[in-house]
Amino acid sequence: MATGAELAPALCYFGCDAPDTDFLHAGELRTAERAGAVSPRPVFSETPVDGPRFVQDRIAAEGEEVWRLLTAGATVHVCGDGGRMAPGVRAAFRALYTRHTPGAAEDEALDWWRELTVLGRYVEDVYAG
Repeated sequence: MATGAELAPALCYFGCDAPDTDFLHAGELRTAERAGAVSPRPVFSETPVDGPRFVQDRIAAEGEEVWRLLTAGATVHVCGDGGRMAPGVRAAFRALYTRHTPGAAEDEALDWWRELTVLGRYVEDVYAG
């Protein structure tokens, strides 16, 4: 990386059952965080920390930061369970839109999410759940 170059913020939300059994690559993620490359945002469904149990819960809890990045042009990549997690994340993003767009209805939030998808700013790589 060139001297003086700054990385764009990168939030990495991901779900695990428990931090002591399946928080894969925790050391590498912490090293990358210290280097300023990524901000890991794990959630643990079996042992929740500060409330959120699922990815969509933590996205909602940190909605102000997520919304700020979205309005600045952020791209979202969703990988994982297409049966439960992906629909929950979609709903969390639509809820962010309605929360931050006065008077917006659910159909407008759906249109906004679809537009993000068409623009390549919301990309899913999910498996059948």
